[in-house]
Amino acid sequence: MNVAIVGISGAVGQELLRVLEERNFPVDNLFL
Repeated sequence: MNVAIVGISGAVGQELLRVLEERNFPVDNLFL
């Protein structure tokens, strides 16, 4: 699965990235 996170430098983007990592979300490509 391809995932793009817009606004990764903000608090919401950082939290979204943390949650994806914590839950081992199946990501093939992550675009920041």
